[in-house]
Amino acid sequence: MLGALRKERYDIILVISIAIVVLSAFGAGALSSGGGLVGLLLIIGTLIESAERPPRRVWLLLGAAAAAAVIDLAVAGAADAVVGPVVLALIGLAAAAVVTRQVLSRPFAGTTSIAASACAYLLIGYAFASLYLVIDRVGGSAFLNSGEALTPESAVYFSFVTLTTLGFGDLTPSADGGRVIVTLEAMAGVFYVAIAVARLVTGFAAPSAEPPDGAPSQEGGP
Repeated sequence: MLGALRKERYDIILVISIAIVVLSAFGAGALSSGGGLVGLLLIIGTLIESAERPPRRVWLLLGAAAAAAVIDLAVAGAADAVVGPVVLALIGLAAAAVVTRQVLSRPFAGTTSIAASACAYLLIGYAFASLYLVIDRVGGSAFLNSGEALTPESAVYFSFVTLTTLGFGDLTPSADGGRVIVTLEAMAGVFYVAIAVARLVTGFAAPSAEPPDGAPSQEGGP
């Protein structure tokens, strides 16, 4: 699988991303079970893909983060674990930035660019969902206006409703700090879609600089 990721198989990462969101929605608790290790593996794969030979310190850092998440889960329990969601939020946003940079740096667009853009979009929503869990668990008051504890399922639902600016209003943040972060996610969703669509359209409209396989190059004249 890692070999496929190094070949920019964003389609694989995209399928895993969608599966995680669906599992979270149906109560699998992908944001908290195992300290979010399922989601962490997805994000690790994205980071590995961005570098042909990642430095050893990257592996050490990710391994330490995963170990801390597991320990925190064992000590605090799934309902109160904080380290796992923190790790997912930070690495998720970093991975989304890496993927977005790769998409924007491509001179031409293709199916890989489309899949990569979708991956980054899902990673943003997933990272903010983790961040909302952290706020709810470490803040002085409940994140939601209803006062109920925010579950991983509700966090994923609320995050993507915010990211897509649907604004159903059935779940709303209770404090100013939460409202600020929600506003930032909504703005990120709007700007990301606008920038990504514009870049993909420009990339598809640009003529390819690489000749088809077996075709002679046009550089240097006849």
